[in-house]
Amino acid sequence: MRLLLDEMWSPRIAAELRKRGFDVIAIAESEIALGYAGDTDQAVFARAQRERRAIVTDNVADFEQARGEWETQGNTHYGVLYALNPPFNRHRAGAVGPMTLALEYFLASPEAKPEPFNRIHFVRTAPQA
Repeated sequence: MRLLLDEMWSPRIAAELRKRGFDVIAIAESEIALGYAGDTDQAVFARAQRERRAIVTDNVADFEQARGEWETQGNTHYGVLYALNPPFNRHRAGAVGPMTLALEYFLASPEAKPEPFNRIHFVRTAPQA
């Protein structure tokens, strides 16, 4: 599964996940931001689908609307992963590590399928070792 981290998430999360072998980009990465700058959530959703990526966000209201509109048109999508506060408070110092671990845990699970799956998923903290 390929992921797109919405603009609120640190690009360090994407970089760490790429080091671990996952295909993850973040809108906040300078080389990615140019393609998404000023886009509406609906446009971000549509572009993510063209790029075969699931979106990671905490913006439930806007992305549920975008997802609903997409599905109403008969389209399939690669999914939306909602990372909510708590436990994923993007404003808290030290949030990058737990978010990275949680996404790594998800990406290594059977839930992370590369084909369009028209589902939402709520990101959970990774189990403690």
